[in-house]
Amino acid sequence: MEIRNKKMLETIENKYVNKYHDQSELIDVFWPKFVEVEECILIQKNSEKNTEIKFDHIIKQFGDRTGFEASESHVHMIDISKTFRKFPLEGLRFAKKLMEMWATKLKLDFPHYRFNVILTFHDDDTIVRFHRLRDEETLWLNIDKIEDYQEGVIVMTV
Repeated sequence: MEIRNKKMLETIENKYVNKYHDQSELIDVFWPKFVEVEECILIQKNSEKNTEIKFDHIIKQFGDRTGFEASESHVHMIDISKTFRKFPLEGLRFAKKLMEMWATKLKLDFPHYRFNVILTFHDDDTIVRFHRLRDEETLWLNIDKIEDYQEGVIVMTV
């Protein structure tokens, strides 16, 4: 049997509701460190210095580099703030600004590459992600069929 006081319950609740606990971590969301590994552009997580990926595993699980980038390099607004969990449209407004910031940072860090920065809005969450544009790979999201998607979508090409 386990007994917890209110203080412990509040502490645990706060710890697990938000991934980002202080303003310094939010800076990494706004202006992340992007790294290139095996021709993939990824968000550097924590203080990883030597990021290694197994390309064979990527192809098997994600189909190509584009799918891998889009799956790995994203953030959910509900992970950033409890407010966005209660008020999803505020998360959407925040995500639109975040999308612009990521687009700017990607172009600064990798001026010779082109990217799609993608925002998707479901009823309760907004997700921002990106991937590099590659001639030999299909887009992660089919822009020609953007109206066929059930969720709200914005695609910014930079």
